[in-house]
Amino acid sequence: MSPQDKCILSLYRETEPLGDSDKVMLVRHLQTGRLYVKKTLSAYSRDVCRFLEQAEIKGVPHIYNCFEDGDRIIVIEEYIRGQTLRDYMTDCGILPEKTACRIVINLCNVLERLHKASLPIVCRDLKPENIILSEDGQIYVIDFDSAKFVRRETSDTVLLGTPGYAAPEQFGFAASDERTDVYAVGVILNEMLTGHLPQEQTAKGSIGKAITRCVSLDPKARPKTIGEVRYLLGGRRLLPPGFRTGSPVNMFIGTVGYILAIAWVIYVYVTESQNEWSSSAKTRISMPLLFLAIIIWSIAYGFDYAGIRRNTIIGRKIRKRSTRAVLYGIIWILGLILISWIWGLIMVSLR
Repeated sequence: MSPQDKCILSLYRETEPLGDSDKVMLVRHLQTGRLYVKKTLSAYSRDVCRFLEQAEIKGVPHIYNCFEDGDRIIVIEEYIRGQTLRDYMTDCGILPEKTACRIVINLCNVLERLHKASLPIVCRDLKPENIILSEDGQIYVIDFDSAKFVRRETSDTVLLGTPGYAAPEQFGFAASDERTDVYAVGVILNEMLTGHLPQEQTAKGSIGKAITRCVSLDPKARPKTIGEVRYLLGGRRLLPPGFRTGSPVNMFIGTVGYILAIAWVIYVYVTESQNEWSSSAKTRISMPLLFLAIIIWSIAYGFDYAGIRRNTIIGRKIRKRSTRAVLYGIIWILGLILISWIWGLIMVSLR
């Protein structure tokens, strides 16, 4: 460590340990009086540390200094006032589904920023002890000792993570990537809802099914992105279909689809404006509106916008998937008939 680094580090006075280890200390800056967190670590990616020092990622404590000291690294980072998710769960016990999903959706927002950073980062050690619920209601991920940049290797060379929360690929079966954090998120959500790890007891209902997907032993069977997890739990349901999961492929397809739909409506309007039987402006406008209504109904019902299908009696009561699909198809056709009938009434009234 250089004399300059030693001089800077001497300005931080240790006050008390945070947690059970003296490697993580609460420190106070002698000149400003502000509180910071000082970590003395031997297992930490220096490249990740340097990147987080330069980046401003909401939900990640800002790193102010990284000092290299032989085979150790000393980190001075932002102190977040609040309590760990573990302490919160201890105080509250089993959490209501709505509360647990809200916490995990906010956690997904933080993870998505990390996964989509200019140098994507996967945490690899997500657990309730490493998540802070701040006093202002924000979610923070506070431990990046095991974090790495996402690279497409065939397997992890270093075995890291906490048993129970670490995905199978972290034990040498494959390379960890974004789906490794998906696994840990599923475990955390299940523990909030049941008080147990998924291998001991799994939550019931649709949330339980989402958790089962997240903690699949095969990474390919899990949601591909953290955005898909957020969608499964109800996050971003009000965004247009194609944009709710955060998947670049889905957003591209959705954008193309919407452009084609708008172009079709414009084409119908221009074509009908040139037809001799379209004798009035009202008639010329009503035809494109019919097609627009058909498009909106098909997209909204076909893609289950805001849970339109799932929240019906069919979605709640009928368990057999093939039966639900047939009934959904019938309702979609009836909706198209209803739209056409209403349009016919409007046309009659305009003549």
